[in-house]
Amino acid sequence: MTTLRKRLRQHVPARVALPWLVLFLLSPCWLIYAHGMVQILSSALASTIFPGSVPIKALRNDLIVFWPVSHLMLTHNAAKIYDPVWFSHWRAIHLERGVLSYLQYPYPPPALFLPLLIEPFNYAVGFLVWTVILIVPGVILLHRAKVPWVVIAFGLVSAPGFYSVRIGQFGILTGAMFIAGLLSIDRGSKKSGILFGALVIKPQAGLLGPVVLLARREYQAIAIGVITIAIFSICITLLCGFSIWSSYINHGLKQAHHILIAPFPTTYENSGISVFWMFRSFGTSVGIAGFAQTVCAASAIIWCWAAWHRPETDKVAQIALTASLTLLVTPYGYTDDMCGFSIMVAWLAWERRRLEIADVLMWMWPALCPIISVSLHMELTPLILILGAIRAWKRLAGIGTTTPACYPLAT
Repeated sequence: MTTLRKRLRQHVPARVALPWLVLFLLSPCWLIYAHGMVQILSSALASTIFPGSVPIKALRNDLIVFWPVSHLMLTHNAAKIYDPVWFSHWRAIHLERGVLSYLQYPYPPPALFLPLLIEPFNYAVGFLVWTVILIVPGVILLHRAKVPWVVIAFGLVSAPGFYSVRIGQFGILTGAMFIAGLLSIDRGSKKSGILFGALVIKPQAGLLGPVVLLARREYQAIAIGVITIAIFSICITLLCGFSIWSSYINHGLKQAHHILIAPFPTTYENSGISVFWMFRSFGTSVGIAGFAQTVCAASAIIWCWAAWHRPETDKVAQIALTASLTLLVTPYGYTDDMCGFSIMVAWLAWERRRLEIADVLMWMWPALCPIISVSLHMELTPLILILGAIRAWKRLAGIGTTTPACYPLAT
């Protein structure tokens, strides 16, 4: 036994083995997310094969918002979508009663094109189609952007990946769009402009995109992004009417604002990732939390500009840094928005060919976040994002080189 221990220590040093041990110990938290995703997808499949066998309550996630929207757009005054009272009443009559009142549609009008794709289907089939829409385009974008398959896989099986599917949210798609857009800057500014412009469906997912383009003086990409947003906006206006915008401003933004400033914790904030909610969890006022968020956002913008203004740098680390910083800019973000962050954590670890404890903590954090928020009454995700940004910045400066998986750099 002593000889075996000596051999293990010789061939697998402690700082190589320890991260894998921590990963194993934290895996039950990750398995909760995996189980939740498998459970709801199997229920949707069973309901599709055997209609009526599964109650809608078992399939309840944010599709309870997107599916009604897909039908209301073409059959009613689309502006009513943002009216919380009317929307809840329609849903109670046509889909399910007892849905929590905060489950409303707060997204900007251009995002309405996505729910429109599930309009021909009933709720159960629409659930499966919606899942495909949220996953497959993102995987294709990442693959075409030459992201390694193993990295894509780690992004899909991360807690944010599982959670995005479980709750029917855009995390995988928007994370992939942002990463692919950043990777496309040096390969073709047109594609990056289109991808950043298309993020108008969930603007907070790519707030640093314009900063990156300005730092690189990609003015053509900026123009293409603006044109993309204009096309989305004009088309949705022609489809739904001008009233869709006033309704969004008067109802949609107001609903989002109420969620944002609600006392900590709420169902939403338990999975929050913003500096604003971190300060709110510490008991500060809305004003102080807003000031902290503003300072952090300004700092993240300056940091991002400095990183992309450098002539020669590690591209993967540069994008990992940006994926961390963009989540620090918005006051309104959740763990499902960390898909892009998780992909880049995995990519940096893969490039390094060595897993470190910090990698495990950052990749596992979205699964730990709600537990910490509820048990300690503290939202600490911004600290994890700052850790990710610092590690990526060090890689930009040339600290951290590729090394074999089981043999760290000699010291």
